[in-house]
Amino acid sequence: MDAFDPAPPDDALTKEQEVWTETTNTRTRIRTVVLGLREPATVATIADRAQCSANAARTHLEEFVTLGIVRKHEQSTGTRYARNEAYVHWRRANELAVSHSLEELLDELASLETTHDQFQEQFNAATPSDVDLPPEATHAEIEAQQETLSEWATVREEIDRHKEAIRIARRTDDRLTA
Repeated sequence: MDAFDPAPPDDALTKEQEVWTETTNTRTRIRTVVLGLREPATVATIADRAQCSANAARTHLEEFVTLGIVRKHEQSTGTRYARNEAYVHWRRANELAVSHSLEELLDELASLETTHDQFQEQFNAATPSDVDLPPEATHAEIEAQQETLSEWATVREEIDRHKEAIRIARRTDDRLTA
């Protein structure tokens, strides 16, 4: 076997799950699973991924619904749970507000807005979704343009995140100085 064999051992995932269940409590595992969801999932699916019982998953999921971390979807096929995107966005902005000074946030926002303006000029468009890909372009050209548009979309998301972080930081600063 080569030292850099790209295939992990057959039992690698099992061992990793065992370590996770031994070192992480049930509540944290459920929170981790649900925050990683892209689509609503059943209690059974979440419990399976979190390596816990369905009753434990249901109890913690209901708590997370109350806290606004998770959204509950009642469907004809049963109840499903999904992460609350508004909570995820707020959490990321809050992490920025806590880990950076207001001045750093304002400086980064200005830099992001400059980059956004450059993208607008480059594509002569207000947003990435306003850009039409040229029909005569090669596959490589389209791929390169899509990558650039993706970068622009990320800049727009970062602008929104920084604006929210600035609002959070200002509210926190006002409370601390009042």
